Amino acid sequence: MDLKERLAQFRAEEQRLSWEGTFLEYFEKVKAQPQIAGLAHARVHDMIMSQGVSTDEAGRKVFDFFKHDIFGVEKPLEQLVEYFNSAAKRLEVRKRILLLMGPVGGGKSTIVSLLKRGMEQFSRSEEGAVYAIKGCPMHEEPLHLIPDELRADIYREFGLYIEGDLCPACRQMVQDQYGGRMEDVIVQRIAFSEKNRVGIGTFTPSDPKSQDISELTGSVDLSTIGQYGSESDPRAYRFDGELNVANRGVMEFIEMLKCDEKFLYGLLTLSQEQNIKTGRFAMIYADEVILSHTNENEFNAFINNKKNEALKDRMILVRVTDLQTKAAGVRPLQPFTRSQ
Repeated sequence: MDLKERLAQFRAEEQRLSWEGTFLEYFEKVKAQPQIAGLAHARVHDMIMSQGVSTDEAGRKVFDFFKHDIFGVEKPLEQLVEYFNSAAKRLEVRKRILLLMGPVGGGKSTIVSLLKRGMEQFSRSEEGAVYAIKGCPMHEEPLHLIPDELRADIYREFGLYIEGDLCPACRQMVQDQYGGRMEDVIVQRIAFSEKNRVGIGTFTPSDPKSQDISELTGSVDLSTIGQYGSESDPRAYRFDGELNVANRGVMEFIEMLKCDEKFLYGLLTLSQEQNIKTGRFAMIYADEVILSHTNENEFNAFINNKKNEALKDRMILVRVTDLQTKAAGVRPLQPFTRSQ
C-alpha cells in the first residue's frame, strides 16, 4: 500500500464532501433528487435497502445489510425493516420509539451499532447525501427556510413535502446575518458522525441524582448571559444535547428503561410530535429515529408499572432472541452503491 497516495485520496474525498452553496442552489439539487430532503426514517430505510435484498435456502427474505454480521434472527430483522419501511411512508408508526428487547448479550447493541455505522457511511455516498444550514447546531434541513405559506405551492408544483420549522438559533441567524433573505442562506453538505456529534446521538443512563436533563436538551451558556441579557436569547443557549445533535439521524438510548423517569418523559413529546422542549424556548422540531434497547427483566418491570402506560403506547417492540454474531465482531461496511 502506498500510504502517501492513500492519504491524498482521503483528502480528495473529504474535499468532495465539503460542498457549499446558497439555498437556491440547494433547492435545484432537491428538485433533481428529492430523496436528499427525505426524513430520518426514510433515510435509514434507503440505507438498508441500498445494500440489496436476497433470499435464503428456505425462501426467507435476507437483507444484505445485516447478513455478514448477524444471522439466525431473520424474523426480528424483517420486523425491524418493516418498521422503517412503514415509517418512511410517514405512517403513524414513525411516531413510535423502536425498542429492541432480548436477553443480555443477545446482540441488541450490535444491531444498533450496525445502523449507526451504516448511516455514517451512507451519508458519505452520493445516494445518501445530507445537506444542512451552515452554522446550525442542529444541522437543520434547509427546506425549513421556506415559509409555511409557500409550502403548499412547493408541494403542488415540485412534489416536495416539507415538515418542521427552523430552530431558534437559525431564526436568529437568518435575521442577523442575512437580513431575512432566506435565498442567500449558505447550505453545506454534512457527513453523519457519532464521534463529531453530527446526526448521531448516544445517551447512557447513570446516577439519576447527578445526571442532568441538559445532556439531552442542551443548556444555557452562562458566559454569554451578560452579553445578550436573557436566557431566552438563542445566542445564549448551547443546543448541544444528544437530542439536538441527533437531529436528521439516529438517537440511541442505551438500556433505555434504566433511565430516570425525567428523561423518559421528555421522549413522549419527541416521539409523538417530533418536538423537543428546551429551556425557555417554544417547542423545537426534531426529526430523528429513536432507537433503544433493554433486557427482559427491565422490560417486564417497566410494563407492570401503571405510570408507564403513556410511554408504553409510544413504543414498537422487536424481540431479539437467539441472535448469533460473527466471532470477529462487526465488520466495516462496504461502500454504498445503488441497488440494481
